[in-house]
Amino acid sequence: MPPSEDLVIALYRLGLVRRAIERHALTELGSQGFTALAVIQRHAPVRVSDVAEQLSVTLPVASRQVAALVLAGYVERETDPDDGRAQRLRASESGTRALHDSHRRMVETATEALAGWSDTEIAALAAQLERLREDFAALTAPATRQDDAA
Repeated sequence: MPPSEDLVIALYRLGLVRRAIERHALTELGSQGFTALAVIQRHAPVRVSDVAEQLSVTLPVASRQVAALVLAGYVERETDPDDGRAQRLRASESGTRALHDSHRRMVETATEALAGWSDTEIAALAAQLERLREDFAALTAPATRQDDAA
């Protein structure tokens, strides 16, 4: 079995770890809501189309996630000053608090699970996972105009 196949199997199994960590987020946010709220918080003010792009989902999917966050009071809409027909999004005070509380609980869970790991081992794993994410992002990124011209 090639090492890349071992990696794919390990990534499947990593889904269990991710779900275990996400269970410690606020249940009303859910993992998709948490991720959408994190994008809005990090990049605010943003449009729904920006959220869809950041999450690599369709506009209708992002719209539903944002609508649920607005309904829950975690996200506020404001008129885009550059285009009065469009709206921009930002996390509300309660959204920011919910995001921070969820993040803190997830970090606590990870810290507990990795109690037998050294700080160096944790940092090395984080760096390798980020490298993996970047490589996959580069592979799946839309072609640029330069790529199209080649």
